[in-house]
Amino acid sequence: MVQVVSVGSQKATMKPPVKKVASNGKAQATGTSIPKPTTTGKGSARTLYSYDGKYPENVDKATPQMLALIDTVKEATKTDLDKSGFTAQACVALAVKEGFLSTRQDPLRIFRFYVKRLIDEGYFSKV
Repeated sequence: MVQVVSVGSQKATMKPPVKKVASNGKAQATGTSIPKPTTTGKGSARTLYSYDGKYPENVDKATPQMLALIDTVKEATKTDLDKSGFTAQACVALAVKEGFLSTRQDPLRIFRFYVKRLIDEGYFSKV
């Protein structure tokens, strides 16, 4: 004896799983819990960088935006920016103010993109 079931009747019989609801009206967790967020440091907003005095030998291999960040720190006076300890926000604010960096993007986004390369190649270092 073979029972024939049409496709339409299978879709009607398949129901999504029902969530258990607690007495307070909220769905209960099923054995999983989300850990609370933790803080592990000062954060990137307060990270200090220092300029090591190095300038790219082959300027053709460096992008104009990266050169703008290096030029900003190199040309900065002591009153504008302290080369031995500056934040990313201070660097990009001075770069935009002095005209080294002009972009439609958020200038801080440009700094965040190049900071790893700037540190790896020895132009900046974390304090």
